[in-house]
Amino acid sequence: MKESEKRVREYLAEIGRRGGLASRRELTRSHAKQMVGIRKAKRAALKAGKPWPPRDRKLLKLS
Repeated sequence: MKESEKRVREYLAEIGRRGGLASRRELTRSHAKQMVGIRKAKRAALKAGKPWPPRDRKLLKLS
């Protein structure tokens, strides 16, 4: 690999590293539980042959 290619590769790796750090977010316990509940509801609906997302948004309310 040429020296210039190494520098470009290192530069792109640094940009990717910074982007990954900037995009991280903290997930609250309640929001994580909501996400798991929605995922379970989706699996159950698809397994039962129902459409996803459901037409009635009230069915998605978990709490």
